[in-house]
Amino acid sequence: MRARGGGILAISADDLEEARSLRAEEELPFRVLSAAGLPLLDDYGLAHPEGGLEGETIAIPAELLVAPDGAIVWQHVAGRITDRAPPLRILAAIDEHFPVRGP
Repeated sequence: MRARGGGILAISADDLEEARSLRAEEELPFRVLSAAGLPLLDDYGLAHPEGGLEGETIAIPAELLVAPDGAIVWQHVAGRITDRAPPLRILAAIDEHFPVRGP
């Protein structure tokens, strides 16, 4: 991703402290942002109100490729909580939308 000018960013419905804790516990090599109390998940259609075990809003799992101008150029939105895009499909989408530039 870095060779193509991009990176990975996770957005969580959890509050900031929980997002930080998740990153530390899982030793994630990318930033995890908190969207708690913000319209971000709603803006992307990724909020599941009352979907949590205690009735809290949770994020619908999704993978998005976002262009530098903020446009979503590819997405996979889960139909179920365990649904994820296959890694090879994500890599193919990266190749399609963000080809490696010559030297």
